[in-house]
Order: sequence, then structure tokens, then C-alpha cells
Amino acid sequence: MTAEHLLFESDGGFIRIPIWGHIPLSGPLKKILSHPSFLRLKGIRQLSFSQQVYPGATHTRFEHSIGVYHLMKLILQRMLTSKLALTLQDGEFIFDDHNCRVLLSASLLHDIGHFPHAHIIEEQIPVCDGEPVFSHHEDLCSHFIYEKHPGIPAIAEILQEEWQVNPEEVITLIKGGSGTRFGKLISGTLDPDKMDYLMRDAHHCNIPYGSIDIERLIESFVPDPQRERFAITEKGIAPLESLLFAKYMMMRNVYWHHTSRALSAMLRRLLQDIAGEGMLSASTLRELFYGNADDRVLHELKQLMPDKTHPISALLDDILMRRVYKRAITVQPYIKNSSQEDERWFIYNSDNKVRREKELEICNFLNKRLHLGLHGHEVLIDPPSKKDIFDYADLKELRVLPTRSEHIHYSLQLDSEYVRFDDLNESVFQSDFILSFERYTKKFRLLCRPDLRDHIAAFREEIMCLMANDLDLFRSGSLPH
Repeated sequence: MTAEHLLFESDGGFIRIPIWGHIPLSGPLKKILSHPSFLRLKGIRQLSFSQQVYPGATHTRFEHSIGVYHLMKLILQRMLTSKLALTLQDGEFIFDDHNCRVLLSASLLHDIGHFPHAHIIEEQIPVCDGEPVFSHHEDLCSHFIYEKHPGIPAIAEILQEEWQVNPEEVITLIKGGSGTRFGKLISGTLDPDKMDYLMRDAHHCNIPYGSIDIERLIESFVPDPQRERFAITEKGIAPLESLLFAKYMMMRNVYWHHTSRALSAMLRRLLQDIAGEGMLSASTLRELFYGNADDRVLHELKQLMPDKTHPISALLDDILMRRVYKRAITVQPYIKNSSQEDERWFIYNSDNKVRREKELEICNFLNKRLHLGLHGHEVLIDPPSKKDIFDYADLKELRVLPTRSEHIHYSLQLDSEYVRFDDLNESVFQSDFILSFERYTKKFRLLCRPDLRDHIAAFREEIMCLMANDLDLFRSGSLPH
């Protein structure tokens, strides 16, 4: 069968990537790895601006995609060789030949829609004439899967002929659409994407926070047909804890590092002004980013700017020359001693217009007080997103299949042989504990050009009131200090 060939055989040759070493190659796999639409991922860094902090973080979506494919292959091998995993599958949630092929191809192509700085841009997509300029990378996967190249079949044709899968089924799984039973296997607490990027990012940043016993974690995987996901046995608890803690440490030290966050905010404001003021059309920006690489895209953007003397050009020069904006104000967006968020600090993420107007207002305030001649982009708001970082809802649904005698009594008292991870009481890393990670990691930051930081500190109270009053959400006596 095709899936057995992909899972257990090799057509000769290996590809060697950090973390996982030698990965055997099959004919269908090589057809996609050598395709121009997939090779473009070699030019798209996994961590965008993080290499400005960690010089080794130049790894790309290309090797990450191969790593996710490799881990999915190990997981499926477990599903097909473990007696326990085989007995737990049912007619609706089964790892047969077809489902294995779809899962392998979706894991390989899950990031095919990425473009330079996609995650940064997706957080606050610039708007032109009321329409978003860019699409989310998941929505772009169909574009690149069906992309035509002279004399070369599209990836969609390779999927049909070599992998024997319907491209639309793969696209639906990547996009998380309805009609698939395996969405949580591609995106969830235990997905191979997370397993790969946490270890890969830590390796290339050369920091000790991403060590996870992946082999033992995968060995603990069992199907959970009722929830249409993976459960774990008790042996997976410790490596799962290391995965959750690794994500927290990576969020705190890498993904939310103040330098990369500042450069990200600078890029978002730059693109919003370019699009909003009509300096470049939406189609020009899409063409520039969708077909480009990280190392070239900002330099080419500079060449395309119609007015090199426009004040916003200074912001692009600052990004290119690594003149990074500094943190002037930092606020915890969650109310102290409460799980409730303070809406003031989240609304700026969801509304580009409100955020930009407030940045202009703060600059005008400083101009009036200090006669600085600011143009409006010298102070930037870097707000948190309400998007779930730590898969809290998914973790709440994770279940454990007790296999040890001291835990069997749990299943005897329940309607199911599975026990919720939280209810097993074998780990401090329960869902509510992970929610505290979520609350602590997210920060609201006001960023500014380095020479403005002392000025903002001097007028902190007035600036905080400016941000609160116009949203009509300021609570008397709740001004952050």
C-alpha cells in the first residue's frame, strides 16, 4: 500500500536536518521537496526577526516542514505497530492507508502558504480601502499547492498521482475546515508542528529551554476516537510537561523577546501606512511578499517606495539598519488577582485604525509639550492578542488512558476508559496552571524611538490616560503603575 511505502520503506537517499538527523526519502516525498513551490520555503525564516537577537536563528520553514513530516511518520508508525493503539481505533477514527497518506501530506505541506514575516503580519493585517492586504498563510496553501510552473506538474498533481490523495482533502485539513476528523492531529496540544518548532527553535537560538523527550512522548500516544485526537498513557506525562514548559520558556525568552517584538511592531506600522496611504497598491504588496524571501523583501520594498523622502521611509531604514525601538511602558493586560483581562490593552490589536490614531495622538501630545516635530510613527503600540497561545481549551480536553495498576481504578469509576488529564492529578501542569502561563506571557508595550524613552517616562501618567479615556473603558482608580 502507498502509506506503508511512505512509512516503512525508502527509495534510497536521506536528507539530513538538525535535531532529527538522517530522514529517509521516498519517491513521492522527493517529488514535493524538489518542487519550486516547496523550495521557496528555504527563503522564509522560521523566526523572522529573532535572528537579530539570536544570530543562529536563520533556520527556515523548509527544514521545519520536513521535521513535522518526520514526526508525523513516527506517530503513524506507532499507531500501526502498537497493539494497544491498534485495539483502540474504531471504524470512524482509524489510521488506514488513506488517512495515513492524507496526514503525512498535510504535515509536510502545513506551512506551504507561508510568506516572509507572515506570523508578524497576520497578527495585525494591514488594510487598504477597507480590505485586508494579505491572507493568512493557512488560506494561501491552496494557492501554492495549485501553483503552476513551466514544465512541472503542480503539487496538487503530485498529490493525486504519487501520493494518491485528493488535494482538496489535504487543504481542508491544513486550514482546519469542517469535514475532517483529524484536525487536532495537525493543530493541538500534541501536534508534531509544536514538537518540532520548539526543539528546532531552541537549538538554533542555542538556548537550553526546548529539550523534550519526543521519543517517549510519541511512545505514549494512543488514539482517542471519541474526542478525535490523541490521548497519552502515563509514560507521556513527564515529556508532555517538558513540552508545555518549553513553550512557556520559549515564549518568554524568544517569541516575545522585546527586540523582535519591537521590530515586528515597526514592520506592521510600516506596512499599514504604505497600504493605508496608497503608496503601494495591495496587489503590489501581495506580489512582493508572496513570491519573496526574508533576506530580500524589505530591501526590494525600499526600492519600490515611490517617495524616498516620505517620513515613513525612516521607519523602514530603522528596520534595515537595526535601529530598534525601545520599551517605554509595559503593562500586564490581566487584572491583578483575577483571570479577567482589561479590554483597554487588547482592543488595539484588533483595530488598526484605533491603534494608529492613538499612536498619532501620543506623538502630537509630545509635540505640543516638547516641540519635537514627530510625524506619528515614532511611538508604537505593541498590544497582546486574545489568541490562545498555550492551547488551553485543547489541553482541557486531553485525556489519559490508564495502563498502570495504581491508576486503573479511575477508569472503573467512569463511563469511559479514558481519564481527563486534569482529573488524573498526576501533574501540576493542569489546564488552569497553563492559563497562568498565558496571562503572564502576554504584555502590552508602548514602544518608541530610543531618544524618546525619557520623555515618555516623564509624561507616563498623561499618556496612560490618553490611551484609556478615548476607549471609554478607563476605570476610576485603576490606572496602571
